[in-house]
Amino acid sequence: MMIKRKLVLGAAALAMAGLLPALGQAMTASNTLITNTVTVNYADAAGTAQTALEASVQISVNLVPSAPLVVFPASQDFTAENTSYNLTYVITATANGPDTYVLGTVDTRNNMDDDAAATTPSVTLGATSIASPANAGQNTLVVPFDGNDSDSAINGIQVGDTIVIDPTGVAEVAVVTAIDESNGPLGNTVTITVADPLVNSFAYGIMIGERQEVTQVITTDSVTAGVTGTHSLITTVSSQTDNGIFIEQTTATVLTVRRPGLAVNKYVRNITTPVSGADAITLGGNTWYASGVSGNPADVMEYLIVVNNSDPDAGNATGIVIVDPIPQFTTFVSGTVSLDATGTGTFVSQSDDVDSGSAAEFDASGNGVLYVYAGLGGDDSEPGVGNGEGGVLAAGESSRVVFRVTID
Repeated sequence: MMIKRKLVLGAAALAMAGLLPALGQAMTASNTLITNTVTVNYADAAGTAQTALEASVQISVNLVPSAPLVVFPASQDFTAENTSYNLTYVITATANGPDTYVLGTVDTRNNMDDDAAATTPSVTLGATSIASPANAGQNTLVVPFDGNDSDSAINGIQVGDTIVIDPTGVAEVAVVTAIDESNGPLGNTVTITVADPLVNSFAYGIMIGERQEVTQVITTDSVTAGVTGTHSLITTVSSQTDNGIFIEQTTATVLTVRRPGLAVNKYVRNITTPVSGADAITLGGNTWYASGVSGNPADVMEYLIVVNNSDPDAGNATGIVIVDPIPQFTTFVSGTVSLDATGTGTFVSQSDDVDSGSAAEFDASGNGVLYVYAGLGGDDSEPGVGNGEGGVLAAGESSRVVFRVTID
């Protein structure tokens, strides 16, 4: 699904926020059953006490949706075109009970063909409140019963969950190790045990919210021109109970998309009878030419191939494989292949045998084809001629290959 462009008005968000309870306000957990019982004592005409009369009414506390707390993902550089990436959001509930939170993302792209594609994950987080003051040093929390003692959970919180006590205040993080619901039906409270003793003391009514990491998959699009573009992502996390209650990212997560800017040039020099040509390049004291070079039969000619990823803003080029068919009327000279893998200026001799563990191999069928696995880490170890693994060229790097032929 492609990201849809939309505008969320800040004033509307503020107005909705004004309808919510203040963050950190003490509140009874949702699903708490509140029973009110009235007793009437009376006597008969002779003054004899009669059995007291009782009447009860029960109410259930509603969920009050609240925007969660969210740690949004950081920007990422050097992402590739048309590639999926996982963005991680840390979401903490601040409501008084379980709610589902849905992510929606808007992309403001620059120099990209289309918006990034984004999944719309959701997460259900439990929440409750403290029913009896908890003191530092203890590892139990007493919370209201949610009316269900057969689900091994309390208001969506289960064993193994990470909870945050007073998420908008001191925000103490704990891991739930046990939930005892045995007192629930009669005493209307449940005991949560956490892994470590509490560092802080907490008063009656303090909120407890579950925290989870949520993964969103973002797929980048193609750079329109040049080697770089950006996806600027603003994500909103909304309550499913009331989608008018949400938290919106204020600083965009920017994905900088970079693609390779490869260019290739080929040069030649006459080793036997040196001659000058045009468009020269000199490396290590030797000069090759892009044109104008001639030779006699039996002369040895040396080719230079230069693969550049020269743009400093370019992305990595990977899997670089040079395929060079040997020209008709020439014969490849075995043992003459050298590679400067990343443009350091040092040429390293390469075996041209097939599957020899070097970065080159020669297919001798027909007039022959030379394969060079250029860049950092290239090699011919994959079985079969021409099946090697090309290496990597980062921005600003180049690979240079030299080999020789004789004129027939």
